Amino acid sequence: MSDSNHGHRYKIVGGKRSIEVRVRTVQQLFDIRDPAPFRDRDLDDDFVEYLEASGQEIGGSDFKVMIHIEEPLAPHFESEILVDSIRRFFTYKADLKRAELKSFLKRAQLFLFLGFLVLTALLSAAQSIPSNKEGAMGILREGLVIFGWVSVWKPIELMLFDWYPIFEKSKLYRQFSSTEIEIVDGARSSS
Repeated sequence: MSDSNHGHRYKIVGGKRSIEVRVRTVQQLFDIRDPAPFRDRDLDDDFVEYLEASGQEIGGSDFKVMIHIEEPLAPHFESEILVDSIRRFFTYKADLKRAELKSFLKRAQLFLFLGFLVLTALLSAAQSIPSNKEGAMGILREGLVIFGWVSVWKPIELMLFDWYPIFEKSKLYRQFSSTEIEIVDGARSSS
């Protein structure tokens, strides 16, 4: 999608693309199943999914989030507290993704180590079969070599490529944890 198409979907406010969300009440932003106190409550899955998709669509450029709430905020839902809750949620999610990435890379290293052990053992076994053997022994020799290389294929793929989506998600969550968030409630928009 070209950059000009992004301009139609996301307004530019103060030089930043603006991800806008409209809800009737502030409660719609939070997961009502979460019994945690308001400041520590998880955000609504649909709200998070929309922000993630928008952030990924915008890409690495700066953006801001504008949340329009139809009803006036209750006194205990001050804008600053709401913004802090959203940022804390994304900081938490970024920390989880960073831990997931660390665990993923440790597991990939272990698999790579095991894959190289299997490769070494199978190549040694293949070398013990004389290369001039024909028929079943020749097929066995080639099969051992192929199986040895296949045993390192997936660990190499993990180390080279499969970690990146986790890293990208962590980076996106980190960006949301520090981005500008503006709350416009019914009281402010009507005045």
